[in-house]
Amino acid sequence: MDFSFFDKINMAKNEETDGWWNGYNRIYNSLVYDYLYPNPSSVMAFIENHDTDRFLGNGTDTLALKQAMALLLTINRTPQLYYGTEVLMNGTKEVTDGNVRKDFPGGFKGDKSNAFTREGRTKAQNAMFDWCSRLLHWRQGNDVVVKGKQTQFIPWKGVYVIARQYQGKTVMTILNGTSKAAQLEVARYAEVIGSVTTATDVITKRHVRIDKDVNLRPRQTLVIEF
Repeated sequence: MDFSFFDKINMAKNEETDGWWNGYNRIYNSLVYDYLYPNPSSVMAFIENHDTDRFLGNGTDTLALKQAMALLLTINRTPQLYYGTEVLMNGTKEVTDGNVRKDFPGGFKGDKSNAFTREGRTKAQNAMFDWCSRLLHWRQGNDVVVKGKQTQFIPWKGVYVIARQYQGKTVMTILNGTSKAAQLEVARYAEVIGSVTTATDVITKRHVRIDKDVNLRPRQTLVIEF
């Protein structure tokens, strides 16, 4: 169980990624020790579980959640997902452990809503559910994510990038770890981009030009393949 990843991602979500230790530098400085594992892909990574506060705490910061989920589902690990996060279930243990182990809404007598159905979810819940669904269905059976060589780049100007490569295919997970606009300076990633000029956003299926710098919104998550 990758407790280091869990600790670091839960600190990074509340920090700005700087030029030294904070934010996604924490993840970078944890994954550099992967050489200690005979097989890092057999290590189970998680961002929360039944014995911890939920990743969302008592809030609904979907920007941070998307970044954590994107990392969890694309790095060289076996991911563990905790139920309900896809519909924004939150809570902390400050009251009781049961506060992070609530019944999934719907299907139980007396439930006021049914998050098992699209009609029973709020607009915000559906938006997160759809985002997770697209990422998970894309990941399913994807050998690049399961078997690909992993290359991570030290965060630069707040932007953290991890690439996976397998049999001529590449996936890049790109995170703006700051609360201001940033740029992916593509020249820094030439060793994985090569001569490719266009990639596909795995969530939206839109084309992304990668022969020039890519503008990133505050806390934007971008997973591309080419």
